[in-house]
Amino acid sequence: MTLEEFYVKTDNANKLMDRVWYCLGGSEPVSDQKVFWEHWYWKEGEKDKPMDKKKAKVGCNHTLTIAVKDDKEADYPIWPLKFTTDSYKMCPAIDLGCTIITPIGLPMTPVMFPTDDSRTEFRVDFCSLMGKKMYFIFVLDPLISAADQDKNFEILEKEHGIRKEWFNMVPWDPEYKIGSAGEPDINPK
Repeated sequence: MTLEEFYVKTDNANKLMDRVWYCLGGSEPVSDQKVFWEHWYWKEGEKDKPMDKKKAKVGCNHTLTIAVKDDKEADYPIWPLKFTTDSYKMCPAIDLGCTIITPIGLPMTPVMFPTDDSRTEFRVDFCSLMGKKMYFIFVLDPLISAADQDKNFEILEKEHGIRKEWFNMVPWDPEYKIGSAGEPDINPK
């Protein structure tokens, strides 16, 4: 998916925002988490700004994970998100104790994005960091059916050459209740 296609499908990133994205899996080891969500929203005053080539439109990503092993909760500092007509970047926030820094912007490549807030389609992002290729799958509903997951994995492999075997899956509890881990229940129904 080109950035131009991405911005059309996401209404200039507006369909990324004011939503909670549940991580379903990643090429990184996310299977040690039983809860992994990201709340994406525009920084105040950014929502109505036009997409620009030079001046980034800024959003925020609040992430929370809960470990399988010991129920340890990790509530991460807010990661800035930066969007221009030519880029989409996530800026990892590092908490130094006395301050939080965001020294780099990771260029993200959108692979798939759900149509019209579909709860049965994947959002897949790709990033390369120091030669390491990383893929992440997010959904608007962590209890997406196995059949819908299989359909999405078929599309990933057929259209993008990305294989299901590359992913470590988050073992979501089949009884998980939206909002039970502190995330807002804001996704379009």
